Amino acid sequence: MKMKKKCMGILLVAAALSVNLLGCGVKAKEEDKDNVLSDNIIITETGEVLQKEQPQPTQEPQQPKPTPSPQPVEEAETTPAPEIVTPEVELTEPEQEQVITEEDQIAPQGNALQIVFLGDSIFDNNRDGTGVPYLTSVQCSADVYNLAIGGTSASAEAGEEMEDALWTSRSLVGVVKAMMGKISTDIFAGTRTKEILDNPDVDFSKTDYFVVEYGINDFFRAVPQNNPDQDFDQKTYAGALRYAVSNLREIAPDATIILCAPNYAQFFNGDRFIGDGNTLNTGHGTLFDYKGTCQYVSNEQQTEFFDAYLDLGIDGYTAEEYLEDGVHLTAAGRQLYADALAQKILKIEETKNN
Repeated sequence: MKMKKKCMGILLVAAALSVNLLGCGVKAKEEDKDNVLSDNIIITETGEVLQKEQPQPTQEPQQPKPTPSPQPVEEAETTPAPEIVTPEVELTEPEQEQVITEEDQIAPQGNALQIVFLGDSIFDNNRDGTGVPYLTSVQCSADVYNLAIGGTSASAEAGEEMEDALWTSRSLVGVVKAMMGKISTDIFAGTRTKEILDNPDVDFSKTDYFVVEYGINDFFRAVPQNNPDQDFDQKTYAGALRYAVSNLREIAPDATIILCAPNYAQFFNGDRFIGDGNTLNTGHGTLFDYKGTCQYVSNEQQTEFFDAYLDLGIDGYTAEEYLEDGVHLTAAGRQLYADALAQKILKIEETKNN
């Protein structure tokens, strides 16, 4: 028993000495502050292991890179056509029965002014003394030739041939080509347009005013509004308008050309309202966008511009009064249109005479 106590005492003394030695070692290390285990790790006084911060290399300020000189852009050998899209919403122009009476003129009447109308159903329908062309001619005391064809667009359609010998399009481009004698009038069979074009007594070179109204069917068909690489692309809305303006000036150099924007419209799927000219996009913009393109071309080509979209006061609040089916004009709408157009023509005449 005594032997065990003696051994235990020796062990306690040895343990105390070890603690003192270790304590001295830690204390010695504290004088050197932190115990460094490696180049990247240190142990703090509390025993916490930390990552040693590495000195960051001094970065020299970067010099701005010189702006490269612009390189000349080579013109493409072939002109890319604008993208043809399928209309996002399938729309068709509401059908209206055409009524023709003796008021619809196809031969000269001997009036001082001669006005030629080119357009779609907005001008083609109601050839019964209540249509826009006739009502305008009465106020202007003018001979009027209405070459409008319902359902047509300004542009030639995507799949149509562009060679004159194979031409089939009844578009604005096609009508102008027929007026110039470049294509046969046979493609207009069954229309009043053919009767006027075939009348040898009608002289388009004596025209005082060409009134051109298109856009609603270009919108319905999602026709590209413009081709940035080819201004006179006849399969675009703007290109067709440019083509018509330049060639109508060849036909009658002294004539005044009035480009009419499409009027405001509303669109329905059956009885369900699906949008109007401000909101519905068929693939290449809203009807209001096509109106803007018409106005742009008018400014560019220095023609007169008739803003049927905004200036007639036809909108969501008055549509019921002025639009029969959301697109075509009521009798009140046609009178409204003719009054504004006649006023514009008479004002231009007054300026000319002064």
